[in-house]
Amino acid sequence: MFEFFADNFSSCVALAVLLVALCPAVESKIAIPFALSVQIWGENVLSPVTAFLVSYVGCMLPVALVIWLARKIKNKTCGFVCEKYSQKVSDRYQMRVKKLGEKNSTLQKCVFLASFVAVPLPMTGIYTGGLIGGLSNLKFWQVFASIAVGEFVSCLVVLLICVLFENSAFYFLIATLIICALVLIYNILLNLFVKLKSKKKNPENI
Repeated sequence: MFEFFADNFSSCVALAVLLVALCPAVESKIAIPFALSVQIWGENVLSPVTAFLVSYVGCMLPVALVIWLARKIKNKTCGFVCEKYSQKVSDRYQMRVKKLGEKNSTLQKCVFLASFVAVPLPMTGIYTGGLIGGLSNLKFWQVFASIAVGEFVSCLVVLLICVLFENSAFYFLIATLIICALVLIYNILLNLFVKLKSKKKNPENI
């Protein structure tokens, strides 16, 4: 995989980093160490500032679309998304939306959302934050601003880890990829378990 990027994007590393930052669950957690990995790019490796800026921009590009889609799901006006799927999305994030709604003030809700996005872990990025914020009662610009602040902090944390520990970017990249893969496998197995359990309880639906 790394050879593919090195062979095809060595003259435009920023574009490769931008594309990686756009990927759900991956985002800046992978994009920044990817941009700073000398083992992949050699002398074409990006500077820390450039890696930060390109990753941040790449992560923020789909935010408005994610919030808009979440609002469509919430208002049941997303005719291009089947009702069954939209209901699954709504149910999956309902607990976090409810927790967000328990905050007393708008400022507390924004801080909670920004803090959630700021944690550089799988399933806590702009896509999840955008869905949670879009399904909440916060205004569009409040959700967008909260995610922008949270993602800025997340990018900064990842960048500092890669810079403070010399030559750690590539190893941080590998470790993060492994964690993302494990989380993905866990979610798949959990969904399968829930479906099997549901079928056992309701055999007439099989």
